[in-house]
Parts: sequence; structure tokens; C-alpha cells
Amino acid sequence: MRKTLLASLALVSALGMTLTACGQPAGQGNGTIDGKLEKTSLNVGVLPLADYAAVYWAEDHGYFDKAGLDVTLTPIQGGPIGIQQAVSGQLDFSFSNTVSSAIAVQGGAPVTTVALTSSLGPNSLGVFVKADSPVKAIQDLNGKTIGINTTNTIGDVTFRNLVAAEGVTVEPSWVEVPFNEMIAGVQAGSIEAGYLPEPFASAAEKAGLRRIVDLSSGPNAGLPISTFIANNNFVKDNPDTTEAFVSAVYAAGNDISGKEAEFRTWLPSVSKVPAEVANTMALPRFEAGMSVEKVQSVADILIKQGIIQQFDAGKSTYSAPGKP
Repeated sequence: MRKTLLASLALVSALGMTLTACGQPAGQGNGTIDGKLEKTSLNVGVLPLADYAAVYWAEDHGYFDKAGLDVTLTPIQGGPIGIQQAVSGQLDFSFSNTVSSAIAVQGGAPVTTVALTSSLGPNSLGVFVKADSPVKAIQDLNGKTIGINTTNTIGDVTFRNLVAAEGVTVEPSWVEVPFNEMIAGVQAGSIEAGYLPEPFASAAEKAGLRRIVDLSSGPNAGLPISTFIANNNFVKDNPDTTEAFVSAVYAAGNDISGKEAEFRTWLPSVSKVPAEVANTMALPRFEAGMSVEKVQSVADILIKQGIIQQFDAGKSTYSAPGKP
């Protein structure tokens, strides 16, 4: 039975907030898989964006049912909230991202990244200006105001990573603006540029804004971003349930990868993305398994930028007990 609770929420993800929580250090549980699910009814925090679509696809296409799971998909406003609710036990699993999770673990949050659902696809993140703006390239953004949903998150982290790779000095002034207000802010001139992921990036182009930076290019191409996390104790105490959830999500992601046309037609049913946008928007790269190396690559960027001091992805990502 479908229990997706799609609320009328803006497609906003306030990602990248530092979270400090008490409890055991983040790490891998030592449960033993014996084929018996410890828990079959799950509450999973979600955001109706293409990046996390694998969990919706798993629900709609029977992957959770096949795994013996009864899943309630509960929309929440942002990754840090999901981490808080997973730590408190309100959620069994929650969406997050590699940036938010690394910052949270650094701050002491007892969470494990259990699934990597998608990575950056081409043209999936961008910085936009008005069509007649004198800004033509990333170098021209030095000293300019750029709207962003929140700082120390995917937008400014990928921006600095691209700037470093190009060997230029660009220090904009970041202004926090909700995604659903970004286009109007650029048009009105209250900000000189705006950072937008999909589907807002497609909406910006449709509104006549001009993309001057593709943040998913260069060193950011294929960067692992979208994840699901769980409380360490949940993973330890529920190894079979965790494995069932993770396997269903990866099976769904693998299925999506081979059915792009069907996916684009289906996407508006679980999100606020209009059909015309879903048909043309840039899509993420859906993952079919965990890569500790990929997760560590994001942490290494954060360490280089001074956002965190250290991070061991091997101790903060999930692998099934008994599996490498």
C-alpha cells in the first residue's frame, strides 16, 4: 500500500548545516545478517527531487514490497532536519547528501551513510544571471552577489572547487535566498547571480536567465551527492532490515538508469516538476552501489576548503555485515 505523504512543500533543500549530537561515534554496526527482518515498517524522510527518486521508484515499482518492507515516505524540508530526526528515532532512514553528512559526523552526529543514490550529472547545477548581465564567465563573479540556499553546502563547495581547479581568484558575496525565490531575485536585481540545481535550473532558463557556470563540470563531474543515512544504533540493531532497504533502493536506481523515457514521464507524479520540465531537465547519475572512495572524495574537498578537519568514509558508510 502506497503511503507516500506528498506535502505542498517548496522544492527547497536547506543542506549543509552543522549538527552536533550526543551518542556513539559514527561507524559501522556489527549486526549479523540471518535473513530475518528485525523491523518491517519503516518511516523514511524524503525530498521529492530527481536526485532521491530511487526511493520513490522503489515504492511505486514494488521493490520494497519484494523486500518485505512496508515503507512510509515522509517529506521533510532539508537534510539537517532529516539527520536530527534519524538521531532522535523519529525516522528510520532519511535523505541527506555527502556534504551535510560529513559536516554532521564531524560535529559528532552518530549517523551512517547507508546508500549513495545519485551523483552529479552534466548541467545539473548552475549559476545564472540576467540575459543582459555583463557577467560572462566565472571570473566575472569576483565581488558579485550570488544567491544560494545556504552556505557550506553543495552550491558554494562545488563553486570553490571549480575555481581552484581553474586557478583563478573569485570571491563572491554569498546571499542566502530560497530556491523558489532565486529567479525573481536575479530578475529584480536584488542579487547579481543565483545558484540553482535542477529542476530550478531548467525553470531559470525558461524564464530567460543565462547560465554562466556549470558547477557539475570539471572536477565536479560525477561528484557523489545524494544519500540516505540512518542512526548508527539502528544499523547495528537492524542489519537485515538495513540491507533490505539498501538493496531495494539500489535495485530501483539500476532500473531507472535503463528507463530514462519512462522515468521522465513518471517523475511529475512524485514531485512538483511540470511534465514539460521533466522531459528536458538534466538528470543525475543514479548509483547502484556504495563507493567509499567517491564519498571520501567529497570529504577531501571539504577538508581542503577548511570546512571539516578530518573524515574517514570507511567508518561512516554502510557495507552489509560479512560483505566487503
